[in-house]
Amino acid sequence: MLIDVPYYVELQRRMFDIFRYVSCHEKNFPTHSVMLESLLIGAASLFDSQCQTFIREKSLAKQAFKREGEVKDFKKKVEGSEDFNCGDYRALLEGDFALSKRTVNLNPYEEAMVLNPMSFDPNKINSYPIGPFKEWSANESLPWWNVFTNLKHDRLKHHKEATLINTILALAASYIILTLQNEVDFKQGHISPELYDLFFPQYWQWHGRTSVMSYLFK
Repeated sequence: MLIDVPYYVELQRRMFDIFRYVSCHEKNFPTHSVMLESLLIGAASLFDSQCQTFIREKSLAKQAFKREGEVKDFKKKVEGSEDFNCGDYRALLEGDFALSKRTVNLNPYEEAMVLNPMSFDPNKINSYPIGPFKEWSANESLPWWNVFTNLKHDRLKHHKEATLINTILALAASYIILTLQNEVDFKQGHISPELYDLFFPQYWQWHGRTSVMSYLFK
């Protein structure tokens, strides 16, 4: 299991702590707070690190990206002498994995809760879709990422942008990258049930269980 899993799980637990006080519902999506700001920065920072690692591992394993020619100083970035940026992520990950089409179900949504995903038919876990990369289909920047960069530059000025929905989107983005990094383990049912508590992937086809506590995907 990659090191990103315990980092993600800790962020997910913090999200559920916030849901004890702010219900997961559209009416509350504009809510902002210092706690949400901290969680958003943590989630977006993890996403940033995940992407750097994922792209470098793929490239060093001799897997070419379709659009790597669009990335300035690609080889230097793979070697680690420079860092990839979010524009690079869009070119490389959207080009190869169509992230803009990948959605997850938001399980704790108030009016359609999926409190124990393992007790559900996976084909019916589709109550509230979250698509953290949908803007990439129009070659646009991600709003939650823009908030993250704003907060890094001036937290006091931009703290009201740290909303519940932007935090959820940042966590969903990290979750999707986590599933790509650990795709074999997810698809073969070697994943802790806790990794389905907040989100459930909608981009794989379910085809059975290894036990009552795990799913198999194609």
